[in-house]
Amino acid sequence: MASIESLRSRFNEEVDKNPSLYHPIDVERVRTEEWQVKRYLEEFDNDENQAFELMKKSLQWKNEFGIHDRNDQYFPLEFYDSTEFLGRDKQGRYVQLEIFRNQYHLKELTLLYRQYVAHNLERIDRMAGENGFILLMDTNGAGVSNINLDLTKFKLSIIELYPGSLKQFFVVDLPWLLNPIMKIIVGFMGQKIREKLSYIKRQQILEYMDEENLPISLNGKKDKANIPDNLEKFEKCFKRYDLDEKVVDQYYSTRKIKRSN
Repeated sequence: MASIESLRSRFNEEVDKNPSLYHPIDVERVRTEEWQVKRYLEEFDNDENQAFELMKKSLQWKNEFGIHDRNDQYFPLEFYDSTEFLGRDKQGRYVQLEIFRNQYHLKELTLLYRQYVAHNLERIDRMAGENGFILLMDTNGAGVSNINLDLTKFKLSIIELYPGSLKQFFVVDLPWLLNPIMKIIVGFMGQKIREKLSYIKRQQILEYMDEENLPISLNGKKDKANIPDNLEKFEKCFKRYDLDEKVVDQYYSTRKIKRSN
């Protein structure tokens, strides 16, 4: 039977051979946090070889993608109205809300969108730890223009690099016109994610969460979004991403937001 210490020792040997493939933060977590080893073993019913391969794949990807190179303030304020942390459900698990009607997509922002998705996954994974988190997808009012299949496929693929993190996946108020697209999205899912998927109405959310932690749009009482402090608007920080004014104008036009400058 594989053990945490055995897998940890094996990973330490791998880091000694290939130190440039791994970020020091992730290396330290594997060496000091039991969950950062245990999660891979649990994913494969204690098969150490499979656990080791996923650990390498996951942590190499984190390093290559620069997961630890960006903080909350790196991303523009406007991105945060499509994603929110809602606190905990009735079982004490953190909940991430995704609001599909507020998601807009420009090809020039593809990398930035992916970085934002990955950053939020890393953040809630760190907050949640072994308890895992709930994904609540509010599709009410969303249309075909709010769906980016490539980004969704990316999101689902990287969730699999965080084994044991996602505990439940609720799609709320799915419009009938999005049913065909949702079938495509389900096709992107691995079996373990698919088993966690449920379709519910907003009235049912109160079975899982207290209304104090839910926004008014989901029949809750929370009237203020829980977003990080000190965020800059896209029109103020776009040069950070090597973008130009044309992309900024296009973004605000697509979102029907008036620029302030």
